[in-house]
Amino acid sequence: MNGVTKITSEQDIMMITLTNAQPASSLADVLTAFAQNGIVVDMICQSAPRAATIDFSFTTSAAYFDAAMQTIAALGAGAAPLISSGYSKLNLFGEEMVTSCGVAACALRALCEAEIEVSLITTSDLDISLLVRAESEDTALCALRKAFGL
Repeated sequence: MNGVTKITSEQDIMMITLTNAQPASSLADVLTAFAQNGIVVDMICQSAPRAATIDFSFTTSAAYFDAAMQTIAALGAGAAPLISSGYSKLNLFGEEMVTSCGVAACALRALCEAEIEVSLITTSDLDISLLVRAESEDTALCALRKAFGL
């Protein structure tokens, strides 16, 4: 068993990245502000600390762009975040993933061989989410379905 039983995609995703943030409260403060403004956040990824700072990224639907910009402006201090849109989120799911070796490696190899850049990756016991440019979505889905025999 290869661990993956279903592959889905979600379009029109944007990524927000904050650099050189203070690790103690920045991520919590930002995510709290987004939640209080009704903005659904997904694919949260934090870098390892560098001295006293971290970088972190998260995704949300591009439909929240205006609300996200207002939320960021209200947060005030700190470096301006990097905001980019035009992404698709690919989700690999499988209950057997928790006991399968090499699932992420297989997915990343398939995308590498298809010359598709992964902008962000998050994982859990049962799924792997991959953020790719929207124009690569169809090719990525084909490569992943082939790699996992779906």
